[in-house]
Amino acid sequence: MRTDLELLKNAIDIHVHSSPDLYRRISDHFEVARAARDAGFRALVIKSHNFGTAARALMVQKEVRGIDVFGSLVLNLATGGLNPVAVETAIKYGAKQIYLPTVDSANHASLTGGEIGQHGKGRVVEGGWSQYTLTRPRLHLLDDAGQLTPEVQQILRLVGEADVILNCGHISYAEMERVLPAAQAAGARKVVVDHPFFTKLSVEEQEKLVAAGAIMNYTAGEILPRWWRVSVEDFAATIRRLGPQNVLISSDCGQLHNPPVVEGIRLTIPLLLEEGFREDEIR
Repeated sequence: MRTDLELLKNAIDIHVHSSPDLYRRISDHFEVARAARDAGFRALVIKSHNFGTAARALMVQKEVRGIDVFGSLVLNLATGGLNPVAVETAIKYGAKQIYLPTVDSANHASLTGGEIGQHGKGRVVEGGWSQYTLTRPRLHLLDDAGQLTPEVQQILRLVGEADVILNCGHISYAEMERVLPAAQAAGARKVVVDHPFFTKLSVEEQEKLVAAGAIMNYTAGEILPRWWRVSVEDFAATIRRLGPQNVLISSDCGQLHNPPVVEGIRLTIPLLLEEGFREDEIR
């Protein structure tokens, strides 16, 4: 068997987009789960910027056997923002990943210049938003004194108690610096920094976050055309610098301008092999 296909066996993708969603997607939840199962994946975690996916994952799991399908919750305005009640509810539904704000974070505007509730070019909500929604304040994790708000602290406690993944979403490096020690103090053992090239973290900042206990999640989307942020050579060199044991690979695919989820992971594998990574390092 081809090495790229063999390395898909038992893969886990923690950053999967599928429909129904407010952004147009290339596959629905069932299609992506079946494709991943057929490729030999072990598990998927479905993400939406605008609603929780834990209940949907339960339905997919009932229909698609032979792969674990989990949901997540992203703490954007549509789910109540930094809302501990929503987090507790999602965890009770079985969510395995809680994202701090993404498209509605204060930092997101510096990444794409998009409006509230919109990702930016290539990923926009058709028909746009009302003036009311567009004028909502963006979400900050820190208060005026530079400390985490009480709501964020409670969210970290809930994540720690449930032992699920805390994903930093699209927040700023300054916010991540505050979140990491607080999350660890609250018992959160799995803190993931998503697509750090997309969020414009320097290599030095990534090193500091890894040293503080974070796991980097590099995505195929960062080396694909629409949201290209880094060359394949630098993508690979930074993994080597951080240590493969500190880096995950996921697709962040499902958009119309990107390949389907399985193909996003598959095409990344030969690129890493070409850059000198061993099969066991990729696996």
